[in-house]
Amino acid sequence: MTLIHEIYRRNKLLASLGTVNLIAATLLFFYSFFNKEVVLGINSMIKPIKFALSIWIYAWTMALLLFYVNDQSKVKKYAWVAIIAMGFEQFAIISQAFRGQLSHFNNSSIYGGILYALMGIFIVVLTVQTLRIAITFIRQKTYTISAPLVLSIQIGLIYFVIFSFFGGYISGVNGHTVGANDGGQGLPLINWSTMFGDLRVAHFFGIHALQIIPIFGYWVSEKYESATATKAIWVFSVIYLAYVCFTMIQALMGMPFFRVS
Repeated sequence: MTLIHEIYRRNKLLASLGTVNLIAATLLFFYSFFNKEVVLGINSMIKPIKFALSIWIYAWTMALLLFYVNDQSKVKKYAWVAIIAMGFEQFAIISQAFRGQLSHFNNSSIYGGILYALMGIFIVVLTVQTLRIAITFIRQKTYTISAPLVLSIQIGLIYFVIFSFFGGYISGVNGHTVGANDGGQGLPLINWSTMFGDLRVAHFFGIHALQIIPIFGYWVSEKYESATATKAIWVFSVIYLAYVCFTMIQALMGMPFFRVS
């Protein structure tokens, strides 16, 4: 409970956004046992559950990390953009799931197409604003935390932005499966294709650099002196980026992240 209290103390808006989505994920999970709608061969509630959990993690992470941005007025504006963008995205995803319709890549109806286009606009706006707040943090003259931890947060934010834009590429090619149509055999819950390339793998690992690299940075900064910790963060970040790029190339070649015979 101490961590939750700290998240709310640092940024109540982003903390509340995360909590609402955690509650939504829980309610949708229980409802999924009664849901009869199927989209791309799976329970239609799986997608909104995944997105709700992802937004929860994103919002609470940002609440923790953006506390170190000196200009908190910019952070507050960013939080409102996040609430509006993520709120609309969840409205679209959840409402379409209840209708048994696709939310992403939906060109089968005027309503579905408009909803998908608006989702794209909101996400682009949020991603651009994330880049702006990242630049604000990078250009700060003073910090209240150690240099290695600052570096890890900066890299995490930049990777997050890069691979958020990669999500735009996925939208541009109008599907996440390479070598087949979306749907079919996939890993439990996350549903990554086990037969063909899946661009969602690189997108997933890329955006979650927002959590993984700062966590690593916190650990090494507590364990080692500044110079050693900084080198370790750079090495880890380069290896992590290479790994994400490998999963991207793997998918583009039509190879599954994990093949199930």
